[in-house]
Amino acid sequence: MKHPMLHIQPVSDDRYAVSDLEIEAFSTLRLWVFDLEATGLDTTRDRVTQIAGLPIEGGRILENESFVQLVNPGDDVEISREVEELTGLTLEKLKDAPPFPEAWGGCKQAARGSAFWIGQSVFEFDVPLLEAELARHKLPKTLPAILDSIVLATALLGEPEGRWSTTALIQRFQVDTTGLRRHDALDDVKILGRILVPMMEMIREDHGDRVFLPPDRPLSIKRHPPHKSLS
Repeated sequence: MKHPMLHIQPVSDDRYAVSDLEIEAFSTLRLWVFDLEATGLDTTRDRVTQIAGLPIEGGRILENESFVQLVNPGDDVEISREVEELTGLTLEKLKDAPPFPEAWGGCKQAARGSAFWIGQSVFEFDVPLLEAELARHKLPKTLPAILDSIVLATALLGEPEGRWSTTALIQRFQVDTTGLRRHDALDDVKILGRILVPMMEMIREDHGDRVFLPPDRPLSIKRHPPHKSLS
């Protein structure tokens, strides 16, 4: 699958491979860190319930320019008790929120000027979920250039014993998450921003401020269980 930034090739139920990526002067770029919450984990059927993002520019997190918006998932939609407890979002809380097209438009406007978007596990969850929502609402199926932080972590740190989950990256970079709640989209992007800043320092100091995955040497990435389609 060819994304605007790189090539993605499904390998197995456990792995996919990425290649053909080159980003120069990485630490100087303006990046849009984003996250979605949804009614569930089925990217073809479930709906977006929250969108959030914030910029990193020149290696600094700009929380004062953050964006967050609840999303009304529409009629005839259910949210399981498990997901409600995880995200804190219920249909009652979402009933007065704008629909996806309006929320998505607001996020794109807030992200303007960014070199690319970046999120955690986005190639397996957020990207296919967004593509399904765009198709559902008959919107142009065009996404910004997007990079997965798991790909970046694997390129920089190598393959972990398990997987570069958010928890593993928090531990690796000793990120302070005091006062931030996981599975809230805005808090999740704040956490990811705090993970990305030291990663950007590594890229600048150890890799000449360049991220390069050659087309002839694909990087193998462990999938997040359960398996989700990348097609």
